[in-house]
Amino acid sequence: MTAIPLGIRGGIRGGIRLGIRESLRADSVLVWTLCDPARSNPVSPMTLRWMVERAAQLSGEVVVLRGEGRRVFCAGFDLAALADDAGGQLPDAPLAAAVTAMRAADATFVAALDGHAVGAGVELACACDVRLARRDITFEVPAARLGVIYRAQGLALLQHTFGHALVRRLVLLGERIGAQEAYDRGAIERVADAADFEATLEDVVHRLRSTPHHARRGNRDVLRQMVPEIPVLARTEHELRRAQAFAEARLRLQSSSGLPKARAPGLGLPPMAIKDEIDARQKQARRDRDEVTLNIIGMLKNRVLTELKSGAGVVEDDALWLAMIGAYVKQLRKSIPEFERAGERGKQAILEVTAELKFCEQFLPTRLDEAATEALVRTLVGNNGLAGQGAKASGRVMGMLMKEHKDVIDGEIARVVVARVLAET
Repeated sequence: MTAIPLGIRGGIRGGIRLGIRESLRADSVLVWTLCDPARSNPVSPMTLRWMVERAAQLSGEVVVLRGEGRRVFCAGFDLAALADDAGGQLPDAPLAAAVTAMRAADATFVAALDGHAVGAGVELACACDVRLARRDITFEVPAARLGVIYRAQGLALLQHTFGHALVRRLVLLGERIGAQEAYDRGAIERVADAADFEATLEDVVHRLRSTPHHARRGNRDVLRQMVPEIPVLARTEHELRRAQAFAEARLRLQSSSGLPKARAPGLGLPPMAIKDEIDARQKQARRDRDEVTLNIIGMLKNRVLTELKSGAGVVEDDALWLAMIGAYVKQLRKSIPEFERAGERGKQAILEVTAELKFCEQFLPTRLDEAATEALVRTLVGNNGLAGQGAKASGRVMGMLMKEHKDVIDGEIARVVVARVLAET
């Protein structure tokens, strides 16, 4: 079946190659093709962000996800992008967002695995509703070899798809699992020889399209909900371990492959000089004619310059930049309620503040949100016998939080949460 390219959807946007291309077949089936075969079709944060945006626009389609070149479906996360920020989150946050978006989309995804699936490629296949594979391909999750701790919810999805034994061989032992074995164990729905692969794909697509949309959607959505949710407390503790593992993994990758140093302390990884990163962002913004980013950077540089000229004897280093960015972020957050009270007149200002916060926060250490902070507080209160002591225990709880988790705790959120938890216990 001939696929008709859809121009701006995928491929290249704004002169930047996305690594994914969307095309429309004559039968209205969409095809998403990972299209960087020279590098074995890795997925970058930009690729994954495109998938998030596009998934939200879908309405009842059948979508085939495949790789170009028929050798590798997807080689996993683009290691060259590990130095890029993820909005103050861990590097694989874009993968989590893409998987979540696919599983929430009103579309039925078919993974056409006519090449090997590695790392993030395996999880993207698991996020699809139906999987078919060429008989000679393999699945591999090299997280353990790279020293990376996989996301908790990602592990839940892998285990739901592959089962207890196979996922342990993939994740703990780092084994490659062949398509035939995966089929025999129920991880994929169809397996075919190379000569029959396209015909098998057409049969799967035809069967899906012949089903009324309301029935296909109803059954599909319930099947998606059968993947277990990981409890908040377990996820919080797991994320803390992952941050440290990513830091150690980056050091190994830098020494062995020459990857650039980390660009943002918010990644939980060793920082490069923030000024160098700001300068690089400024050059890129000039090339892109991105006035918003240029204005934000100009303001930050003025603040740093003012501090350097203050006569206080400060030097320009990461500590100064972090202090200036942190102070400005605090100022921006305090301004939001005032703009909200202004109603319609404040909407544009809120949009501008949000853009500034998004840029600035990626340079700051990752902070736990309110739900994760509450889970941590409840654990500390329970483990230290502080239940029932009320407000008088607040100082002790705050002290333990800041001593053990100061790099990930937001003080303002923590104070509110501690007061609430102690009042309830």
